[in-house]
Amino acid sequence: MKIRLTECDEPFLGAGIVFTFTGEYPFDKEPVDFMLCQYLAGKADRSDFAFYCISGYHSGSLEYVLPKEAQAENVKAISTQWLKDNWKSKVYGGCEACDVMLSNWIWDQNEKYKSNTKE
Repeated sequence: MKIRLTECDEPFLGAGIVFTFTGEYPFDKEPVDFMLCQYLAGKADRSDFAFYCISGYHSGSLEYVLPKEAQAENVKAISTQWLKDNWKSKVYGGCEACDVMLSNWIWDQNEKYKSNTKE
């Protein structure tokens, strides 16, 4: 299951969510996948989350360590609203938040389960 970042109703997003979008330089307009991962930044102004590129030539590269203000309250996750509001200005300037698609292995497994149990 894939949904647009701007249409996501979840209040927060945790590690393992994949963010897919069409990139600009240095990604050469190819589909780009960033994964939200736990990251121990060790700095007071940073959250414990970062984006790693998991596609193409930049696979495995640390792309962005999220600031403390992005952290969701009372849960180890990132605020979905913060991502919607700050995608272009802080995370990746090459596209708008409405052009980012979200996917997650757990969501996909839940969809498979639901479709297999319908009668």
